[in-house]
Amino acid sequence: IETGITGGSDIALLTVGDSQFDYLSDEEVAELTRVLVAESAGRAVTVAATKRWWTGKALEFAHCCREIGVDMLMMLPSQHVLSAADLADWYKAVAQVMPVMLVGKPDYQVLDGLLDEPRVCAFKEDGTLEYALETMTKYAHQWAFLTGGFYRRHLTQWPYGCHAFFSWASSFAPRVADRYWQAVQKNDLASATQVIVEFEAPFAQLAKRNPEGWQATWRGAFELNGVAQRYLRPPRRSLTDAEMEELADGLRQIDLLA
Repeated sequence: IETGITGGSDIALLTVGDSQFDYLSDEEVAELTRVLVAESAGRAVTVAATKRWWTGKALEFAHCCREIGVDMLMMLPSQHVLSAADLADWYKAVAQVMPVMLVGKPDYQVLDGLLDEPRVCAFKEDGTLEYALETMTKYAHQWAFLTGGFYRRHLTQWPYGCHAFFSWASSFAPRVADRYWQAVQKNDLASATQVIVEFEAPFAQLAKRNPEGWQATWRGAFELNGVAQRYLRPPRRSLTDAEMEELADGLRQIDLLA
């Protein structure tokens, strides 16, 4: 959190996937959220996230988030909601407690049912690129959009009004994120693309070559840059010392090692 904020990020955000909620108890999710708010200390917009909770649990957590000072709650839709109208009502119920961020790829019937709720105010797209661009066009003035994934994905959405993005580099190499963001704000697409070519593409290749994939590689980069430890909870396997040495060599070659 400190690395990201001091490195220039305006948002400190938790999410089910990258924050590894599947490996945390509900109590640990709440504690992590408290840490997020405390460490951010008003310097960034704070976004908490839900698991796939039923309405009562989602409301309980929303009240907790509001009490500790979270700015917005990203809501992962419950798998038990069957109709578009019921899902719209589910979002609206939580929106009465605090501002809500949508996530995923809700049907347009659901989104149309939320147009009269101003406290549903942001949307983290998480579907196909076609869905993302169509949605940003259709609801251009309804929500603030942010993209997940890589900078290359954000770059395709920038002309459609997507002015925020998940940033893989902010947590351990914020200078890379800042370089990309400065280029995009100037509409300097060549420089933005160069960041993708120079840093993002080779880092993604390191993750692809690693048998443990993105999460283990990303967290290995945290440790090698002095930010956090590498370890993941079982059944995920953490990188071995030998794998860390190999990763360090790869990061050194692309200037992502402190």
